[in-house]
Amino acid sequence: MKIGDRLLSLLLYGVGVVFVAAAVHFISILLMPELAPRDAYARLSALAKPGQMVLLPRALPGREITPFEDPALAQAVCLYDLSNGPLHVHADLEDPGLLTLSFRTRNGSVFYSMTDQAALHGTIEVTIMTQPQLDALEESDEDEDEPLQELRLVAPDIKGFVLVNALAAFPSERADAEARATSVSCSTETIARD
Repeated sequence: MKIGDRLLSLLLYGVGVVFVAAAVHFISILLMPELAPRDAYARLSALAKPGQMVLLPRALPGREITPFEDPALAQAVCLYDLSNGPLHVHADLEDPGLLTLSFRTRNGSVFYSMTDQAALHGTIEVTIMTQPQLDALEESDEDEDEPLQELRLVAPDIKGFVLVNALAAFPSERADAEARATSVSCSTETIARD
């Protein structure tokens, strides 16, 4: 075997090793949120119960509860478990100031988000449910000609959470931002089981 052939085979072997290592690294990073034992829902369940809006503690360096926490935001969270029924989220937007809602899966991935600009007549109404729950609700809707006054979302997972952010542009506005965040309510509508 010639030296050139040997160098070529070593080069191909090295490229193969690098390719396999990169593929394993990339796949493990993508699977990490799914396989992590303490996903976002598990960490937040220590602070809140499903169907209950809870104000999260202030963001402190190294002790953030949610990723990329901004100290200028007051955050509240509502966990949901759709096996107990759909979750209703309601907000009356009387106070000025930025308010955002993000609807997330168990591992924290956002499947829908909105700001206070989406309010209809100063109110936000959202119902999160599974596809079978949506089908049952649409069957029971009486008037198809009347437009819906609520947004209906089909969640990709049974469990997840709603994260509410209210902006406090200045430290003196923190109490108002916390009041705006916790003014959003959530409740679970229990399903009668046969």
